[in-house]
Amino acid sequence: MNSVLIPPTPTDAATQRVEFFRLPAPGKRDPHFGLSRGWYYKAAGFGEIKMVALRQRGALRGVRLVAYDSVADYIRRSMGATTAKAVPSVPAAEQLALLVANLPLADEARA
Repeated sequence: MNSVLIPPTPTDAATQRVEFFRLPAPGKRDPHFGLSRGWYYKAAGFGEIKMVALRQRGALRGVRLVAYDSVADYIRRSMGATTAKAVPSVPAAEQLALLVANLPLADEARA
C-alpha cells in the first residue's frame, strides 16, 4: 500500500533512443525532435526522411512510423548546409555603402 505509481514524464520518452517512433497526434509535437505531424508528412513527401505505414491485411487503418535515424540525419544535413555557406569577406563600410546605394531616393519612394 505504500508504493505509489509514478507516471513517466514526457522528458523520459525524449531520452530513450528508438529505431522507429509513431507520428505525433494532430496538434501535438513528437517527444524526440519536437516536430509536428504535418512537418513529417511534408519531409517524407520530399524524400528527406523515411516513414513506413503498417496495417494488417484487410484493415482500413494502420499506423505510421518514422525512422529516427532518417530524421537525425536530415537535421545534421540541414545544420551542415547552413554552417557551410561562405560569407563574403566585404568590410562593413563597403557593405553599408552598397546598402545605401541601393536604397530608393525620397522622391522615388513617394512615386
